[in-house]
Amino acid sequence: MKLATLKYYKVDDNGKITRLRKECPNEVCGAGVMMANHKDRYYCGRCHMTFSIADK
Repeated sequence: MKLATLKYYKVDDNGKITRLRKECPNEVCGAGVMMANHKDRYYCGRCHMTFSIADK
């Protein structure tokens, strides 16, 4: 059985761990709460904080 949190991290061949999603910077959420990655924004389902992604 796989752990659900493993889809938020990537481990390369050297053993370096990288986060695939942005963590919520709000003090209420703290570390470990990942933000949803939408087409035009990042969204935290816990505190409802939203960051818009600037068009390039």
